[in-house]
Amino acid sequence: MLLFISLAFMIVAILIGAVFLTPFPHWPTYFSIWKHILFDPEPSVGFKARQKQVFYLLNYTLKLPFIALCWCLDELFFSEYRKQILRTPVFIVAQPRSATTFLHRTLASDEKTFFGIRLLEWRYPSILLQKLLQATGILERMSQVNYWGNSNQAELAEKMHYSYLNDYEDDGFLFEECFLHQFYVINRFPYPKLLESLNNFSKLSRRTQEKMLQTQYKVIQKVLYLRGGNLIYVSKDNECLQRLNMMKSLYTDALFVTITRESEKFMNSYITLICQSAYCKSGVDVINIPDWVPMQRTVRAEAASQTIEFFESLPPEQKLCFSFNRLTQNIKDSVELVYRQLNLSVTPEQAEYLENLDTRQNLRDAGYKTGSEEFQEFEFFDRFAAEVDKNHEALLKSIHLIK
Repeated sequence: MLLFISLAFMIVAILIGAVFLTPFPHWPTYFSIWKHILFDPEPSVGFKARQKQVFYLLNYTLKLPFIALCWCLDELFFSEYRKQILRTPVFIVAQPRSATTFLHRTLASDEKTFFGIRLLEWRYPSILLQKLLQATGILERMSQVNYWGNSNQAELAEKMHYSYLNDYEDDGFLFEECFLHQFYVINRFPYPKLLESLNNFSKLSRRTQEKMLQTQYKVIQKVLYLRGGNLIYVSKDNECLQRLNMMKSLYTDALFVTITRESEKFMNSYITLICQSAYCKSGVDVINIPDWVPMQRTVRAEAASQTIEFFESLPPEQKLCFSFNRLTQNIKDSVELVYRQLNLSVTPEQAEYLENLDTRQNLRDAGYKTGSEEFQEFEFFDRFAAEVDKNHEALLKSIHLIK
């Protein structure tokens, strides 16, 4: 009996130690979320919604020790991952609903050249855990799970952003689901007053910022180790703008790609999706929260300004600026511009794939409707988008001249 108690105590001590050694979550945000669930008087978030939020956090807390242990054991069993070199990574950064996911997955589909990270890999960022999930067959079953769920509300969200757990997804999932510190966390916990605890990366201590970015770097190395090849990392993250300058210092040879789209188009689509996303995740109809849409408009306007400032600061060899319309109407040549910027050639197989993708995209029916509101506060961004469109057109013409 004493041996059993000692063994149990040892296991608990190891798990607790692993939690303290692992870099996530961001504990101040974790406790701030609990505070809002329990004490925020937001009337639109009822008892059932708060109960769902409690279950989510408890589930996260119960899984954390095991995930943390696997994270730590990677250093013991798979320390070779730290030798993986990330060469000329590609970071796609733009406003949501601007074809960033489309470009990300298109590039990642060339698995001989690039590698992306799947949602499940962001959610469980451990080599050991990924191998365990694969060996037990759990990974295959989980990969067929719809991120949005199976409700009627999930159908529209899926049409707007198709996402299963095995799909390539953006880096934001690490910050959202592991750190619990990212703007989209508010979709699961729709308390407008929580925003200041989520969208404040630039105000965190330098040490915390570096820890988060070093963790992201390690996860990318771990996935490259799992892929087992000399590949180029391709990333997409719509909410990394406050992290960009530090990322530029960490990834000194990175290529940054942005896609611009007129505000009337991306904002109406974005507001439709963000409301559906919040409903799927929280069960709350956020349209009934008076501050919800104004908050979204403010965040997106700030992001638009940050995007322009960052890309105007980059040297020509480190950036590509695409127009949404020209990208989606001429996928093959636009993607070839990325390859050329990296001094790569498109393989015949990938060229054929891109040509077929061009055809399918131009015949595609979105299958959903959005609003038609105008957004005067984005006039400055629309001027930037118009300039990008002209430059993108010139780049496409230059490809044909070279050919």
